[in-house]
Amino acid sequence: MKTPRHLRCSSSMLRLCFGWTFALTLLLSASFVCAQDQDEDVPPADVSSGEPEPDPLLDQVVALAAGVTRPDIAVLSQALHVGEKVEDDPSLPPKTLAPLGDLDGDGVPEMVLSWPLPAIERDAASAAIPGQHLLWSFYLLSWNRTSWKASSLGSAIGESTVRAINLARPLGRAIAVVTSESPSVYPSVFQIKDHAAVLLWDSQADQSRYEPLLQGHVEFQSHGSASAEMIVSGRADPGLLEIDPNGRRGFNARAVYHWDGQAYMPVSTVFSPNQDYTLYRFISALHLHDFRSAYALIVPGQFLAAAAPTVDSFREFIRDTWPEFVGDSVFRAREAPAGSPEDYAFELSVPGKHYLYRPTFSTDGKLLLTGLTRTTEVVAAEPEPKEP
Repeated sequence: MKTPRHLRCSSSMLRLCFGWTFALTLLLSASFVCAQDQDEDVPPADVSSGEPEPDPLLDQVVALAAGVTRPDIAVLSQALHVGEKVEDDPSLPPKTLAPLGDLDGDGVPEMVLSWPLPAIERDAASAAIPGQHLLWSFYLLSWNRTSWKASSLGSAIGESTVRAINLARPLGRAIAVVTSESPSVYPSVFQIKDHAAVLLWDSQADQSRYEPLLQGHVEFQSHGSASAEMIVSGRADPGLLEIDPNGRRGFNARAVYHWDGQAYMPVSTVFSPNQDYTLYRFISALHLHDFRSAYALIVPGQFLAAAAPTVDSFREFIRDTWPEFVGDSVFRAREAPAGSPEDYAFELSVPGKHYLYRPTFSTDGKLLLTGLTRTTEVVAAEPEPKEP
């Protein structure tokens, strides 16, 4: 189940659950093929994940747009005060109005209004994100032959993009909105019905198969009359090997999604190999007790310091020496200090102890593990609170 927007957490339990899913995806190389019926009218999917938050500006935008009775963009801009500074808060950037294209074929292009709001109360995590101090609301303006009709395209803190895409028959032209909620991005898709934007798919809905990537980027590639392909790139969030969302650790991924008539569904994911990718596959294989897959990620003679290593001897070595790898442990990648070379160290805290692991890798381009050392730091127990 997807966690509702703005209520996500990064607890070890959530990461552990994600780690199982992510590990199975990597080890089984699952692919998903989705059928699309292009002959029948497809109703919008159930995209709700709770009651939507009311838009405090929508009624005002609707009223201002409805007062313009000509398909004149200049007059519309003047009515919406586009480009003007806000008198109550001159520090806010001005509203913008941009053409989206003639999506309904009436000869008048649809427009996107971007409306900045003052700083809102945020939690400590959001407040620490540089440059994210504005809430932007987005609206579709569509000419309905007598006046302009306004509808909401959602809100976001940070940068967002709005573009027209093709979803093939019977849906045709649609609107893709990609919002940034650092460190990830989340797309949604709208259809135009009766000159208003209607939500078709929200990547943050509970049943969505979308998996965000850290420092991610979403693009849509057109394919003629076929539905646009969605490409998501960024750093994978491995779950069993926690990484700093804004750091350098982790590995890159590129996922391809196809529209199945109601939602964008994943069809393939390609990961860029590096040292952290090897570490993650090693940890996840041991977590699943798949010793043969983990063994394939090491240089056996060097890693086990043995003349005739086997999978069985590797299994016994792990269980006797590092039993934490076959349990429910969630490790954390340690960021190297700025300016120093990365050593790909990772760590684990358990009651009374803190483990630090330092791996070494082969230099033949395969990036196999040639060694792994563990140092232990004894952590003093916290004193029990005194009785009042």
